[in-house]
Amino acid sequence: MRFQRLFIASVALAALAALAACKGDQHPSATGINTPPLAYVRYFNAVPDTLPFDFREIDRIMYATAFLAVPFRAEGLGNYVGYQAGAQHIRIFPNSTDLATTSSVIEDTTVTLTAGAYYSFVHTGYARAGVNPKHSLMMLTDAITDPGANISYRVINVGSDIGTVDVYVTAAATDPLPASPTFAAVAFKAVTAYTTAAPGPLAIRVFATGTRTTALSTVAAPTGSVTAICGLTNVGGASMAGSVLTAMVYGVATPLSPAEIKSGTGVNTTPKVVWWIDKASTTVTVPC
Repeated sequence: MRFQRLFIASVALAALAALAACKGDQHPSATGINTPPLAYVRYFNAVPDTLPFDFREIDRIMYATAFLAVPFRAEGLGNYVGYQAGAQHIRIFPNSTDLATTSSVIEDTTVTLTAGAYYSFVHTGYARAGVNPKHSLMMLTDAITDPGANISYRVINVGSDIGTVDVYVTAAATDPLPASPTFAAVAFKAVTAYTTAAPGPLAIRVFATGTRTTALSTVAAPTGSVTAICGLTNVGGASMAGSVLTAMVYGVATPLSPAEIKSGTGVNTTPKVVWWIDKASTTVTVPC
């Protein structure tokens, strides 16, 4: 009987120890550890001649979400995500099943993030040796404000091969062009200021600077829509008050490179504008 009591006691102690070990593996928010001050980060791949990229903070695991397998003309999954404020050691790698390839470092930099600030990391240029402009990582501090009953939008030229462009904005793609560009002479890697407009249909036409005959790209902005998906944070569009958008002007994928797509919805053999949502409409609520 005494042996039985000792056995039961030892089992209970082992169970308590296992429970304590499990608690030690919990997320800090479940154990009372405060979330550190956060900045908000997103990543865009505008490198037209190589494999998709992995964007990683290599010194931290928590509050440093990696953006994985981001192809040309794409945004890392999640839009803005919380990164711990302060110094962050960022490396970018090609995404591949080949160990030698995926362990080669494309970019290696340390950045300082300010708590509460929003950042877009935009990877531009060419990865192949001897091709200019050489790839580099732009770190943009996104001064996103609330446009209230209006919308706001800006243009970023990330086309390595298209030079300086003039950008015209109209309600519809078939409307006559304004007398002068909405954004004139936008150079490679240039970022325009946000401009404000009333909510409504919006189309952007991009031309080589000084020309008005053949558009490099014509794309309507997303209008925005209400969805029933609980927790969705990327709702917004040109017809929804409070939305903030970026029109990113991309060049052409290098022929025969891993980035090139010649068929389907992702064709990238001509220049193209892609609209990204910087801030969701404040007038949309998604119940849970």
